[in-house]
Amino acid sequence: MKKMGWHLGSAALLSLLGAKSSGSEGCRIILLSIIAALFLPHLQAVEPFFKQRGYYITFMRTPTLGLEEWKRTIDYIQTDGANMVILWMGGAFRSKRFPITWRYNGEHKNVEQDFVRELIDYAHQKKIRVVLGFTPFGYDGVNQYTLEHPELKGIQENGNFIKLWGMHAWGYPLNPYRPEAQQFMLEYVREMFFDFYPNADGLFIESADYMISQCKDCTEPYYSAEFRFVRRISDEIWRAKPDATIIVYPTYFSGKTHEWMQARAMRAEGTRESLDPRWTVFFTPHSTALDAEVIGKAKSSLYWTERTILGLPPDIQAAAQVAARNKTTGFVPALEAYSFANEQETGGRRLKPFGFGWLADGANPFDEILVRVNRIAYREFACDPNLRYAEYRRILGEELFGEAATESLIDDLLFVQECFFLNRDFNEASALVSPMSVKRELEAGRLGPADLENYRERLRRLAGIERRYREATNAGVVQMRNAARWVTDSWKGPEGDIIERHLR
Repeated sequence: MKKMGWHLGSAALLSLLGAKSSGSEGCRIILLSIIAALFLPHLQAVEPFFKQRGYYITFMRTPTLGLEEWKRTIDYIQTDGANMVILWMGGAFRSKRFPITWRYNGEHKNVEQDFVRELIDYAHQKKIRVVLGFTPFGYDGVNQYTLEHPELKGIQENGNFIKLWGMHAWGYPLNPYRPEAQQFMLEYVREMFFDFYPNADGLFIESADYMISQCKDCTEPYYSAEFRFVRRISDEIWRAKPDATIIVYPTYFSGKTHEWMQARAMRAEGTRESLDPRWTVFFTPHSTALDAEVIGKAKSSLYWTERTILGLPPDIQAAAQVAARNKTTGFVPALEAYSFANEQETGGRRLKPFGFGWLADGANPFDEILVRVNRIAYREFACDPNLRYAEYRRILGEELFGEAATESLIDDLLFVQECFFLNRDFNEASALVSPMSVKRELEAGRLGPADLENYRERLRRLAGIERRYREATNAGVVQMRNAARWVTDSWKGPEGDIIERHLR
């Protein structure tokens, strides 16, 4: 099985080096020397392009997976050539000092059983570093503190308290200009890192990008107030663990903020703080513009994309090429699969990871064939951003279908995957896989006749794929067929004629 572009050649070489020879030992040594001379330069030439490879995982929003399933996920990540994982932990550990931070997430398996220390040890066995993620003064876990301390809510520019907001964890961002808020952040992260998970390899400090606090009378902008916490917790971590990886956003150093941030985070000016060369900087296409000066000063630099979970293989290659052109040392995209339930976003129903409605609660979504399409794309394009797309297709077919792979079968797989991932959001698969999703999109005014015509044609092709492979026995083909069948079956129930009604 080809895993990183060089594995087949490596395996072949090792096999030959260990083979028995019918000739003399001297001839065998000469033969093996020739083989090594032919293979080794090639193996060295195709080492992975990026030094840091892995995934950003929103662990806190996948409450249904227990330790064994997360260990399996680490196994999958290893096969993707990863050497690091960002494990977003805010709100997903059973804080003793601040139980309000996890109460909303009480059904999370790690809140129930606290297994992440063991998971980190397991990742280390696989040569994968684990850094723990959170957002200062906001987002999961942290924004729950204001439910007990409303006086620490952030302030809007008009002087009013900030509004209720969230994603799974609904609460109020903190006001970093308040010393009590700064102290809470320090104590919460100290507890997470030093008391709960001292075997972690560092921190991922994700700057706030929504609903930041304003302060008309303050002498410093928001990101300077946030940076005071970042500087202090970084120093504490490095004193205890000098080799710790601490990942921060370039907003503190570049003086810039992305237009997307300006639109959503209210007044969000970047600052010009001093960049400690021990920091790793983290760039995203929606909130932090790539900056050559900052990249050049930092210990390392990571590029993130959501295309691994919201897009298609060509999108993943394009993101890898952006990272390569801008000379980031790492490419660490999203691998997020939400399985939470809450009233604000899901009406109380539990989300199915990636919108895969056939999955049982607790089932691992990361080895489903439609996810593997993008995982293989990440693995190959992180190894070689300029890999020919035809070669990616060949690898995909060989790995998922073996000798049964054909061009038409690969076309069908990519089509089924596209039907789930094209224009999906973080919570659901593409609308076309469910008539109820189409109904919601129509009610919101987000679909027109052209969209429905496209959906109708896609549903016809999916039905054809289900029929064509109905008797298949190849494991990969069966998985693909079952995904197509799940979609076609969903259109046999209520509202199944909604597209035809609108196109009369």
